Amino acid sequence: IEDVFSLLPAEEIRKLREDSPANLSTLCYKVVEKFSQSVESSCRTSAEQQTVLNSCRLLTRLIPYIFEDPDWCSFFWSKPEPGMKEGADQTPLANSLLLAISDLLFCPEFTVSSSGNKSRDEVDELINLDSCEYIWEKGVGFAQTPSQAPQHHSNRMELLRLLLTCFSESIYLPPLSDAHASGNRWVQLFTSPENRHALPMFTSLINTVCGYQPG
Repeated sequence: IEDVFSLLPAEEIRKLREDSPANLSTLCYKVVEKFSQSVESSCRTSAEQQTVLNSCRLLTRLIPYIFEDPDWCSFFWSKPEPGMKEGADQTPLANSLLLAISDLLFCPEFTVSSSGNKSRDEVDELINLDSCEYIWEKGVGFAQTPSQAPQHHSNRMELLRLLLTCFSESIYLPPLSDAHASGNRWVQLFTSPENRHALPMFTSLINTVCGYQPG
């Protein structure tokens, strides 16, 4: 993440936003598309997993500079531009991104260990996977003690950092903005029934915090 931040200084991102907004828009669409493609393929290979991590780091760097400009406030919530190829997904970018992050936070051999004795190839497709079987830690609603891997923890951290970046939109809004009254759209979507992982995610976080034992 430090490399991405040093390679993309704030001045360059703002210059891209002001001078070439279409390029920044296309870049964001392409990066989110990488997330969706990884979910569709169940993110089984190390190459796909590295693509997800790189995409995470890039969006984590770019999103604050989109949030800080009022002219871009609806960017993630608008339908794809008319110039997008026919038949392209018409789902707002925020929906595609948040739901893909949610899927990837319960991806066997990427952010969680495979369940039971199943190998990675035997695990269900990611879009059909029951994340209640992959809660991160023993505790509320989950009696098993899942096996842990440091790399899975690191990968979760990358995704969670991006998630927090998305949730941070409120701090870039003017103090008296009407948007404050309507609530944070990112949080509302992530915690809504549209996100089938909302409860396992909440349970995972609760169990991780409550079960933490400093070394």
